Amino acid sequence: MADAIDERSALLGKSSRYDGGYLSLVQLARLITFASSFSEGWDISIFAMIIMPVRAEFGLTGMELGLLASLPAACAALGILGMGCLADMFGRKPALLISYTLCCIGCMVMATSPGVLMLGFGRCISSIGVKSGVFCNSVYMSEISPAGCRGSLVTVEEIYLNLGILAGTFAAWFMMDFEMVTWRHYVSVGIIAPAASFALVLLVQLPESPRFLQMWGRSAEATAILRRALDDEDEIERTLEAWKSQHEQNMTSKTQREHVNDLLELTRDKGFMLATYCWIARGCSGMSVIGTYFTLFLVGWSHGTALKVYTAAMIVKMISIVPSVLWLIDHFGRRPLFLISALGCSACMATAAVLQFMKFPVHMIAICLVAYFMAFSFGYGPVVWVYCFEILPNEKRGRASMISSFPGDLLAGLAVTFAPRMQEANAAMPFTVVAVMNVAGFAIFYWFCPETKGMLLEVAHSEVSKGSACSKGSA
Repeated sequence: MADAIDERSALLGKSSRYDGGYLSLVQLARLITFASSFSEGWDISIFAMIIMPVRAEFGLTGMELGLLASLPAACAALGILGMGCLADMFGRKPALLISYTLCCIGCMVMATSPGVLMLGFGRCISSIGVKSGVFCNSVYMSEISPAGCRGSLVTVEEIYLNLGILAGTFAAWFMMDFEMVTWRHYVSVGIIAPAASFALVLLVQLPESPRFLQMWGRSAEATAILRRALDDEDEIERTLEAWKSQHEQNMTSKTQREHVNDLLELTRDKGFMLATYCWIARGCSGMSVIGTYFTLFLVGWSHGTALKVYTAAMIVKMISIVPSVLWLIDHFGRRPLFLISALGCSACMATAAVLQFMKFPVHMIAICLVAYFMAFSFGYGPVVWVYCFEILPNEKRGRASMISSFPGDLLAGLAVTFAPRMQEANAAMPFTVVAVMNVAGFAIFYWFCPETKGMLLEVAHSEVSKGSACSKGSA
């Protein structure tokens, strides 16, 4: 296995020699790995923008529309489990390249689909590529970033996602609303971002994650890359000391049975279980429902008017996320942003439910939805991407990150499936359910989530496992 990994590394970056310039190694990596989140944003905007034309072209019922929206997410949740194993066994970079390839294939299948089944199949492929790419990116960036600015570097993922949503929304205006091309051409443009990142990763030859190399017993390479990635000599020495003190069994000496046992024992790991709870809270926060059916909830408005409001909402969402990503997350911490975000989302959805129930004008509902986007972007959106990777065990981070997200993705998919039916039964019901779920999310963050700001990855997981960080976070 070790020989195979060494051979693969020669092809995928072991000889990386980016040595400075205007950008640091970590900043360069953050820039060129934009495609997964950007493509996820593009995919979100794809469905939100083509939902009316697709429904009309294929004559879909509310339940069929829900299945078309949710089944790809369910397939992605299953597909990324395998990608997590691949990332831990063969490296973060090969997993990233495969995810970019799947994104391109999925877009091509969707753009040429003759019927709704093939369209759904294409969305499944694209969703697997997008989701696995986002997770591989987050694992890679969390393992290579300095502790002091890890929050910003990892959560830029959410800015890329929102840029993808905005790009897709504006493209819809020019390519669909003005009847320049059909929705199929719009879908096919989604190939550009993952293809660009695929080429850049190979051309620049970014190095493999030092934590991945360390867990496979390649300490010399890991140390060399760590020194190139980090500027703080004290942090480098503390990281190296943590590696020495952990005395983990080398991955190369483990049998297949031991690797399977590692997965079975994840449920005993406090960091893994806490990450799972956070993903469940995010999956139930309602963003998948509100983002997918935004135009559907604005009953009485034309598609063009709803599209303009959706665009304005995405701009506000993008602006709202910048302070959290670039400043708040590394200065005030992860936990406060979680709490404020969950409380804000619940208040916005509760207000929308009351207004809908009392038959207030549609523009009042729209204001609540825009405010909900702002509250989500303040904490839920960016923070989970760094927090849930900081508290996972180093030697299982790739697999653990994918598996821990599965329950949250499953619940989000179920919510998307049944939201149209709930809306048909009672227009206020989707908002009410989301409000209640966010109250539950607030409780999870308040009682169980410790603070991890500024900690080494090795220290964060250790503190969560001992339970000592909980008292610090709650203080």
